[in-house]
Amino acid sequence: MPPQTATRLAIVRCDTHAYWYGVFMEECDIPLLGTQTDDSPTRCGAHNHFKKSNEYGQLKIERVPGFTIAKIFDRLFEKGADDAGNPILQYGTYPGRANEFSEVFLNRPQVCETLEELTVDIDAAYLADSSSPGEGSDHLELARTFLEKGIPTFVDKPFATTLDDAREIVRLAKANGTAVMSASILSHCDESRHFKNRFAEIGDAGVLFVKGASGAISAVIHTICAAQGVFGCDVEAVESMGETPLDCMHLYYPDNRKALLYNPGNDYFEWSCSFHMSAYSNRGAIHCEPIGDPEFHTGTRRVVEMFRKMVDTGEPPVPYTEMLEPIAIIEAARLSHREGRRVAISEVWDRTD
Repeated sequence: MPPQTATRLAIVRCDTHAYWYGVFMEECDIPLLGTQTDDSPTRCGAHNHFKKSNEYGQLKIERVPGFTIAKIFDRLFEKGADDAGNPILQYGTYPGRANEFSEVFLNRPQVCETLEELTVDIDAAYLADSSSPGEGSDHLELARTFLEKGIPTFVDKPFATTLDDAREIVRLAKANGTAVMSASILSHCDESRHFKNRFAEIGDAGVLFVKGASGAISAVIHTICAAQGVFGCDVEAVESMGETPLDCMHLYYPDNRKALLYNPGNDYFEWSCSFHMSAYSNRGAIHCEPIGDPEFHTGTRRVVEMFRKMVDTGEPPVPYTEMLEPIAIIEAARLSHREGRRVAISEVWDRTD
């Protein structure tokens, strides 16, 4: 049974992901979602991928009951500052993007001027991030705002830029008797699940190949989580073999399975958000259907359902070690690239702490 009183949600950063996840949490003006403006040039992408066939006024997705978007905040640096110290936003300028986001959702969430204002009379928080240049560098301080008040928080990927930041976010959640989560839709979409179920066709798959979308941390996290979704966690060691630390990573599992993660930049492929996976055994190979924007919606809904469960139970739906491992893999890859050797995860992270 859905809760009788909807969870009042606060959203930080009114970017593409705020729309992408927001439509699963709150009723929206569907035709308005499909429009493009100077302050919200990407929201029409969510409409394009979520609309029902060619029906402009209907979405094919199913909302997750129990949420209402109550407040939003968007006064955040995204591309640094100009010479006068004013924040440079990726899309438009404040307050246009926040106001336009509010107009799309029928509940008309309140546009807040400060983070402190955002924390009053809310039950949960979502930190959206598809556009900041810091690649999660502000996630610790943003999450702290809510966790220190005991507010359960969903942190968009990447969970953090560094392992120290990620561990501190988890520590804050535990210390304040609340829960925090971060999850990639690549681990939870239909295509990933179907691909994993097909492993029976080739027996014990020993090698996994995942082609990602780019070398940005936010995209590399997806590549790692795609591997986690089908091969599991508990990576033992990492070897960086590319031109950059995250360009090409070899993951070694304790049972001798291996995963090769390739995160090409634009020099290799025309940019695309589609991910591809193949698995190999001594009996053959299987290939996953491409996973991109048109396929992401099934994973998005499952992630929102996990968030809903966390709010209801007070327990993290994803084990904290599973959330921390991708950041540890990235740090191990950086060390491997610097020193030109395979690096054990234990060199950068103690899984028990």
